[in-house]
Amino acid sequence: MTLSQHGISVTSRGPVPAALRPELLVFCGILGLLGSFVPIVLNIVASGVAEHDVVADTISDLGRGPHQIIMDTGFYICAAGLIALSIAAAHAHLGGVWWSVGIFALALTALFVVLLGVWDTFGNGDDLSVHTRLTFALGPLYAVGPLVMAPRIGRIDPRLRWMFCVAAGLWVVFAAWFKLAPDGIDGLLEKIAILATLLWTVPLSLVFLHIARRETG
Repeated sequence: MTLSQHGISVTSRGPVPAALRPELLVFCGILGLLGSFVPIVLNIVASGVAEHDVVADTISDLGRGPHQIIMDTGFYICAAGLIALSIAAAHAHLGGVWWSVGIFALALTALFVVLLGVWDTFGNGDDLSVHTRLTFALGPLYAVGPLVMAPRIGRIDPRLRWMFCVAAGLWVVFAAWFKLAPDGIDGLLEKIAILATLLWTVPLSLVFLHIARRETG
């Protein structure tokens, strides 16, 4: 059995990776879409079960209590989608250092989202809990990711470049507003910020599905 039978060509300098694998991009693209939308569905379900106040209560509030498994599952599915997108972005690398930075931004965002599901308690007094510190870490990641990927994605479609920039801008505005807002409206602001991230993750998922279709067509 030779390496060529496994899709790897060999040169005098060593093995050369095979071309793009459409099935990998399809899998990652679909998982990216699921990671974008399933948590929203679970949020709606959890809100109904737990009598959640959409305006006043935060998503983290749903991650505590007797029904926390619903929202925690949403966190983990979201993280799985982000990891899938990072894998696809690395496999179908569009070039440049900043695209590589975007890959790590996706992976690190996934890590922090998982940790948010694990640490779901808040500190008392002036002490910041692990959960609260993790939410601060998500701030730059959800902004940097789409911004650094925007120039390269714009070579596929200029509209996507603007969409990625809008995603970063809306996230920064509403995430910052969420942190500064009173408890009565912070839940709504947080949800708007999360919805803004879909302007990054959903188009990115669709791009990988498009590349896979192009490779098979």
